[in-house]
Amino acid sequence: MSIIKSLSRGLTIIELLANSETSMGVTEISKKLDVDKSSATRLIQTLIEHGFVMKDPDSRRFIIGPKMGNLIKLTDEAAPLKRISLPLLTKLMEQTGENSHVAIYSREKCLVVADIESTAQLRVVSGEGRLIPNHCTAIGKTLIAFGEHPLPKELPAHTPRTITSRNQFKLHLEQIRDRGFAMDDEEHEYGVRCMAAPVFNRSGKAVASIGISGPTVRVTLDKVPELSKIVMEAGKELSALLKQSDFG
Repeated sequence: MSIIKSLSRGLTIIELLANSETSMGVTEISKKLDVDKSSATRLIQTLIEHGFVMKDPDSRRFIIGPKMGNLIKLTDEAAPLKRISLPLLTKLMEQTGENSHVAIYSREKCLVVADIESTAQLRVVSGEGRLIPNHCTAIGKTLIAFGEHPLPKELPAHTPRTITSRNQFKLHLEQIRDRGFAMDDEEHEYGVRCMAAPVFNRSGKAVASIGISGPTVRVTLDKVPELSKIVMEAGKELSALLKQSDFG
């Protein structure tokens, strides 16, 4: 049975971006597909037009698009969480002025299942369906610290601030549990600071995390105490909502 090469290559691009911890450029994608750059560019542009791929606003590279939020594990487990959390995420964004999101543990990574973008002109990359590392993101570290998930097998450095020592990471998780929230202080991306808190279901199991992300010029260290309280309160509110539902 013959296959449609262009469709196969388009699906391969989606798979590459979905499993990549960072954005990818045309040259890198073309090499993976073993096609020329012009062919790769046309494929990517088609995927962008349909919402499956999007351009990173801070570079000429590409990341998974918002349409994938409806396809990458927004299943029976994640869809109810998205529905329940969206009004609260809107409130959290309005309170803080920053991107707000909810995530769950998926395939040894952190899957963003709901996301509300900041209305500020300067904001960080957002989008549902993103698979991001657990060890250097606030929402990911929260899932590991409070959930029943194993430590990441590897702790690759994304910036000089990324924790790459397993012993240091274990101590860091204890600190997160003690204070009730996690922070990513430019550990995943330069110029981005994030905070997140756990979300519990009716049985007391941490099934998700809720957090905010914003540029460090606005999410300054002196604002961390105030913003972390708002994020932790959002975690409590979403936990209360989940305890009234059948989620988790």
